[in-house]
Amino acid sequence: MISDSNRIRAVSFAGLCLLPLLLGSAHAQSAQSGDGLPPYENELLRLVSIMGALEFLHPLCERHPRGVWRDQMANLLEAEEPTPARRARIMATYNKSFAILEQVHNTCTPAAQTILRRYETEAVELTRVMATNYRPVQPAPAETDAENDSGNASSGAADTTVPQ
Repeated sequence: MISDSNRIRAVSFAGLCLLPLLLGSAHAQSAQSGDGLPPYENELLRLVSIMGALEFLHPLCERHPRGVWRDQMANLLEAEEPTPARRARIMATYNKSFAILEQVHNTCTPAAQTILRRYETEAVELTRVMATNYRPVQPAPAETDAENDSGNASSGAADTTVPQ
């Protein structure tokens, strides 16, 4: 049986894996603030900080091997396509979080496990909020061939559109 904490970890991991796809599209199509940053920048930086912490804590507490969150960070950067200055800020946030926990924790203590659980829960919530509030704008559907042919009954062409 899967415990609630394992379920939260699985959801947080899956949610964070999908986040770059959601945000990459949202960033490309969303209105940016006057400083050129996307409207979800603060939430993104908090999530990046959590990802840095999880990159350190998960291997320490034997949850995931090292590199899982670093790979997710690379995916997020690829999807975001940040400017060099923004990329540096995002990476500094990730690395600072990792380094702080690395200085404080050298074994998986109950305190480290508590931090890990809290960060996993917060990551799930942040992911949910960001995906809900900054959902990509869907383009208007293109006119279908059936709609184009409906006004051209005299054209002699058979309607070969399969209804869906």
